[in-house]
Amino acid sequence: MKHVKRRAIEFFNRTFFLGVGAGMAITMLIAVLGIGWKSSVHTPLGERLLDTRVEASSSPPAVLANYDWTVQSLDGQDLPMARAKGKVVFLNFWATWCSPCVAEMASIQRLYEKLKGSGVVFLCISNEDASKVSRFVKRKGYTFPIYIMLGSPPAVFNTQRVPTTFILSRDGRIALRHTGSAKWDDDKTIELLKGLLK
Repeated sequence: MKHVKRRAIEFFNRTFFLGVGAGMAITMLIAVLGIGWKSSVHTPLGERLLDTRVEASSSPPAVLANYDWTVQSLDGQDLPMARAKGKVVFLNFWATWCSPCVAEMASIQRLYEKLKGSGVVFLCISNEDASKVSRFVKRKGYTFPIYIMLGSPPAVFNTQRVPTTFILSRDGRIALRHTGSAKWDDDKTIELLKGLLK
């Protein structure tokens, strides 16, 4: 009887510790995999900044813009996009809560200052409350034109991600579409915009 009891205890101990060990190993594996999945799936948009060099080849050149929509300035003036027809347009969709949007805005300000008076139309558009955007812009000291979206933009400008930037040529082609943060005052962007002005 003692012999049977001892074997039962040995079996229980071995099985118990093997089970506990395996359970702990599986739990650790799930935890490690779970953390990796969470960090890649739930990383806020643009925590990972995209390539700061903007390539003109990153958008299909045959896509045409749609000017049949209206935005509103921070002082409440409506701007029909039709007024931008025939002009080179730097069109940027952004939000105050978006860290990569905020990260690229200083370079948009520098680009605006370099090209002010050249004929490039700057339209930086947020889908937020005008007072919130105004406070943000005032605090940061930005002077480039910022607008509030009225309704949804045309399908050609639909994007689920911000920041997204479009550069439009005089003839209404989308010369560039770029999603993610970028350094907009680099030589390539300036060359592209000046080339479209010719």
